[in-house]
Amino acid sequence: MTPPPSELVVRATALYVPITIIIALAAHRRPSRSQVAGAVVALAWNLVALLAVNAIAQRVGWWSYTPTSATLMGMPIDLWLGWSLLWGVAPLFVRTDRLAAVGCALVLADVVLMPLAEPVINLHSAWLVGEFVAALTSLGPGLLLGYLTARDIFVRARAALQFIAFSGLLLYVLPAIILTITDDDWNALLNRPRWHFVLAALIIAPAAGMALQALREFAVIGGGTPLPLDPPQRLVITGPYAYVSNPMQVGGTLILGAWGVLLGSQAVIAAAAMAAVFSLGIAAWSENSELTRRFGDDWLSYRRNVRPWIPRWRPHVTEPAEVFVGTTCEPCSEVGRFLARRTGTGLTILAAEDCDTALTRITYRTAAVGSERGLAALGRSLEHSNLGWAIVSWIVRLPLIEPLLQLVADAVGAGPRRLARSTTSNSTP
Repeated sequence: MTPPPSELVVRATALYVPITIIIALAAHRRPSRSQVAGAVVALAWNLVALLAVNAIAQRVGWWSYTPTSATLMGMPIDLWLGWSLLWGVAPLFVRTDRLAAVGCALVLADVVLMPLAEPVINLHSAWLVGEFVAALTSLGPGLLLGYLTARDIFVRARAALQFIAFSGLLLYVLPAIILTITDDDWNALLNRPRWHFVLAALIIAPAAGMALQALREFAVIGGGTPLPLDPPQRLVITGPYAYVSNPMQVGGTLILGAWGVLLGSQAVIAAAAMAAVFSLGIAAWSENSELTRRFGDDWLSYRRNVRPWIPRWRPHVTEPAEVFVGTTCEPCSEVGRFLARRTGTGLTILAAEDCDTALTRITYRTAAVGSERGLAALGRSLEHSNLGWAIVSWIVRLPLIEPLLQLVADAVGAGPRRLARSTTSNSTP
C-alpha cells in the first residue's frame, strides 16, 4: 500500500532537512576532528535514547504513529534518523560555546513542528511531557557528551557516557533492527527459564568486567576513549590489556552473543560472529597500521607478546609494581600472605610500615597506574597473578560494586588502620 502524499512529505522532510542543515553547516565552517568526534558520539547517544523515548511514548500515550511501513519499534525510521541527526550532529557543527542556546532553540522548534507532522504523528494530551523527557534524556546528555569530546575535557565522564551510548547501540538498537527484519520480538526474554539467565550472567559478567576495566584504562592511563577519533594519547598495556590486546571487542562480542541466546535470535548470534570476523579482518589491519604509526616499536613489541583475541594465562607486564601491606596487624599480614601465594608477575610485596608515607590501607603503586588503595589495590595486585584472578578483579572493581564491597569490608573489620612506622622509614628524610 502506497502511503498518502502528505505522509511522504512529512517523512521526507524529517530526514532530508536535517541532512541539508548539516551539509550547509559543514560547508560554512569545516568542522575540526574533535567536533566530528563530538558529533559522532552525540549521534550515537540520540539514536539510542530517542528510540527508547519513542517506545515509551507510544506505550504510555504521549503520542503515536500512523505509518505501518519502514518502522522500527513503531517509529518511522526516517523520523528516527532525522531527529537523531538534528539533535546529535547539527549542534556540534556550531560553535561549542553556543550549544546551550542551540539546544533551547531545537526544543522550541520541536514544540512548533511536531503538531505540523499530524499525518504521521498523533499527539495526545500529555505530549509535552514526552517532549520534556526526550529533551532531558536525549538532547541534553547528547550535547554534553559531544561538548566534552569536542573540547577534549573530562575524559572519564565522556568515556562513561560513550560506554552507555555504544552499549545501547550494541544491546538495544542493533537487536531491535535485527528482530524487526526477522519478524521477531523481545518476548522471548519473558519466556526464558531462570537457569538461562544464570548461564548468560556467567558469560556476561566477566566480559562486561573486562570491557569496562579496559575502558577505564583508556581514560585514566591513556587519556582517551575507544572512539578512533578520540583515541588514548599513550599506549595502554595494563589491566585487561596485559592479557589480550582487544578486550573491548572480545567483551562486546561475547555479550552480544549471550544476549542473542537469551533473545532466542540466531540472527543476533550471527551478528556477534560477524563482528568477530570484522574485528579479526579489516578492523585488525586498520588498528595495527594506525598503532604502528603512532607508537612504533612499543606497539610491535607489545603485539609480539599479547594476542588480539586469545587471552594469555599470565599477564604481560613491562612496568613493575609495588603493593604495600601491613605486617604488624594480623588481617593485613594475612592479605600479604594471600598475595604472596598468588606469585604475581612484576609485583613486589612490601611492608606498609616501611613506606615513605604513612598508609592506612593496602596501597598499590606503579608508574602507569599511579596509586590505588583498599579493595582497588587488592584487585590491581590480583591482575598480576593469572587470568582467573584477573577476571575476579575486573568484576569486583566494577562501578558501584567496588564501593559497595569496600563498605561491607570496612564494616566487618577491614577498615583503615594506623600502622606504626618502622625505624627505617622514620629516619628517611
